[in-house]
This record gives sequence, structure tokens and C-alpha cells, in this order.
Amino acid sequence: MQAPICNVCLKSDVLCSNCEEKLENGEISELEIKISRILKELSNEYGSLRDSEIIHVYDTENVLVIVTAEGDGAKVVGRGGEIVKEIASRVDKSIRVVEQAKEDRAVIQGLLSPAEIKSINTVFKPEGESQKIVVDEEYEGKINLSIDELQQLISDITGTDYEISFEE
Repeated sequence: MQAPICNVCLKSDVLCSNCEEKLENGEISELEIKISRILKELSNEYGSLRDSEIIHVYDTENVLVIVTAEGDGAKVVGRGGEIVKEIASRVDKSIRVVEQAKEDRAVIQGLLSPAEIKSINTVFKPEGESQKIVVDEEYEGKINLSIDELQQLISDITGTDYEISFEE
């Protein structure tokens, strides 16, 4: 399993000087260390985790978002969601797994699920252009992330700022 911390640190309760430096510099968080160690522990029971890669973990008010390498999302979710259910019970938050992708749309869809993206548009404003994601208004309030949290996560993961709009 590849994680934000090295294999030695995954197996022990202390961090090596390299990983400690990453933590102090803000490259990794305590939460990422905790989730990585939980997943490493679960990899003994769930073989699918052994060849998965965890890129980043984001913490929001109600949800932990685990970003995996492309193609590793299902491995981290587990059959019937058994792995994420185990993680959720240990951290007392719901879990959302999103795969990193070349196309922003795939990442955005993963974060918005179960909502569907109606369109992604470029909006031209006096201060410059921006990107707008249009989602059907029936999903407003049904995604367990706030619009601000979603916009921040999308920006952090894709590197592009998007505005989310719920419309008919």
C-alpha cells in the first residue's frame, strides 16, 4: 500500500524524521497518518488494499474525503462498502472516496455523488473567467457537504476553482 507516509511509519507509532518533517511543513496531516495506519491495518484482512495508493485525506465537518490514485477507489471502498464502513466507525464520520483523475469532471462527479452534473460552463465576468458546475436542484441539501466545502475540495483536488449552482 502506498500512503502519504512511508512504510516504516505506517507500521510503527512514531514517525521517521522524513515523515515528521512532512507533518511539520503541512504536507501531510495527523488525520492522513491516522487513516493511512487504519488502512494499513485493514490491508491484512482486505488484500485489495495492498496494491492501492492513498494520495490525500481531507476533513470536512461531516465527511472525510479520501483521494486515491486512479483506479484505486473501489479497492478502498471494499466489497459492499465494508472497508469504508470500518473506517467510518473508527473515526465517527462518513467517508467519501474519490479517485484522482485527468479530467476534473470525474473528480467532481465523485464528490457530488449521488447528484449528477448537468453541465460545466465557463463564465465570463469583468474580473475574468470562472468555471461553473450546474447540478439539478433536486439534489440541493442531499449531498452531505456544504457548497463551500465542495468548492474548496474541488479546488484542492483539481487545482481549479469552480462555483457550484443548483438549478432546475
